[in-house]
Amino acid sequence: MKLSFDYKGIKVTYYLTYKKAKAISIQVTEEGRVNVTAPRGTPVFAVMDKVKGNAPWIISELYGKANAKKEVKLLEQYTYLGKNYKLEVVVNPEIENTKVKMIRGKFVVETATESAIHIREAIIEWYKQKVTAKIKERFKEYSPLFDKMPKNIEIVDEQNLLFHGNAEGIVANAKLGMLPVEVIDYILVSSLCRLNCEDDKSENQKLEEVLPNYQKSAEWLEKNKNHLVL
Repeated sequence: MKLSFDYKGIKVTYYLTYKKAKAISIQVTEEGRVNVTAPRGTPVFAVMDKVKGNAPWIISELYGKANAKKEVKLLEQYTYLGKNYKLEVVVNPEIENTKVKMIRGKFVVETATESAIHIREAIIEWYKQKVTAKIKERFKEYSPLFDKMPKNIEIVDEQNLLFHGNAEGIVANAKLGMLPVEVIDYILVSSLCRLNCEDDKSENQKLEEVLPNYQKSAEWLEKNKNHLVL
């Protein structure tokens, strides 16, 4: 039986088979197929609840399988807050945890392995931490100007999403860390205006009030958003 559900805008399809079994089991194959086995007689709604409850793990496995299939190439330089830093990988078999940091104008990764997949994962995690901290910093700056603020912040590494926000929280791509601070401000303040204003007119008025020069950032984002790569 073929079933599917949506999780944070991602459609997950899985295949359900009933067999003589003790419990519901979920498997993600190397080909990226999600197979679910359930004991005979298990209500389909119980299976659906079980699968949805494991959505974060399933999606993580699916992305992991996809990344393992494709060749991962590291960039020669990485952009942070609008500035470029040349990548330097230092292989040290004696260290336990990969370290990512900026030193003297370089983006340095100290690692025990030369695996491009592993190095990129470490870089993405670094960006996630930096973006989370930067968003919190900018929200603190602008919070006195707004009544409502998002409750949660989630940073992801998804190709087709840059930023999404509502009252419950925001979901931002790690690539947000590549943008100049004024462009980050434009994205965040625009989101806060949508959250706090009743219509487009008041939303635009509030945006212009808080960021009088927002149009320049809007033009930069429109020109560059499709060329952001990590």
